[in-house]
This record gives sequence, structure tokens and C-alpha cells, in this order.
Amino acid sequence: MVRYGFIHTKEDIKFLVLFAMDLLPFPVSFSTIVDLTTWCDEGFGYFELSEAFYEMVPTGHIEEIPDKGETLYAITEKGREATRIFEKQLPYPVREAAQRSALRVVRQIHTAVTEHGPTDLTVRMEMEQVFAVEMNVVSHGQAAMLERTFKENAEAVYQTLLTAMTKNYANEKEAQKP
Repeated sequence: MVRYGFIHTKEDIKFLVLFAMDLLPFPVSFSTIVDLTTWCDEGFGYFELSEAFYEMVPTGHIEEIPDKGETLYAITEKGREATRIFEKQLPYPVREAAQRSALRVVRQIHTAVTEHGPTDLTVRMEMEQVFAVEMNVVSHGQAAMLERTFKENAEAVYQTLLTAMTKNYANEKEAQKP
């Protein structure tokens, strides 16, 4: 299978992982690393990433942090040093994509349900320091569905709302007049 992209070697993958982890202010799960890095380049897949990533734990570039049944990972000082030395070896488009991807991860996503009555609930969904929206629903099932959908698609929800709120509706109304 031919893969297109800039990142192909195990060392390139390691540099990308370290670069991306250096942008994060907190430890993250391996699944977050997968999301963070595979979004940046199409030259490698999950198995190559997994192999490269887990080789950096025993070398001291990444540390494991046990957290309530899930292992989190953080870049070490040794990993940061390697990032500073080799960062320019990553192609600019990959570095830029990693920065955008890290920003996505850093933005904290919160949801909360407030019950006003048996069939009167408010769901607050927030992407910290970006936007928040509140919606009224009539059941806990609807509230749970809104929370789940928002947590899985917060960026897409934001883009959809932004598009809708910046659309020039006046021009459309003018065009529809007979």
C-alpha cells in the first residue's frame, strides 16, 4: 500500500510525536496521541506509530503516568531536548498541522445538564475559551445524546455555528424577492 505524506521513517514518526507532545500542557492517553499525530500526515499508520511511540518510553523520551485505570503519557525533559534539536527536520506543513491538532486537544470540552423539572432540562455545551451553547430538552435521553454528540464533534459543531452566524442572509432574501 502506497502512503502519501512527508513522514515515512520511524525516526520521523518519533520526531512528530515528540513535537506534538511538547505542545500539550498535560499528559494524554495513547488514543489521544493517535488522534493528534495521524491527523497531521498520511505517510504512516497506526502500527508504525504504535511501534515508534512505545520505543520512546524505555529510552526516557516519554514517561508513563498511571491515572485511574488508564495510562497517560507525558514528554520528558529528554524528549523536549530532542524536540528542540530535531524540530526543523519535520516539514513545515507537518509542524503546522501538529500545532492545529494540539490546539484541538488543548481546548477543553465540557458539558453539563441542569434539571429544572421532570421534562425540563438544559444542556450546556462548551469548548473552553471558544464558545458555549445551551439547549433545552425534554428528557435525559435527549440530554445524553446532545452531550455525546458534542463531545465527539465539538469542532464540527463550532464550524457549523460559525458558518450559520456569519452567513449573509440579507443577500439571500433579496435574491428570493420576485
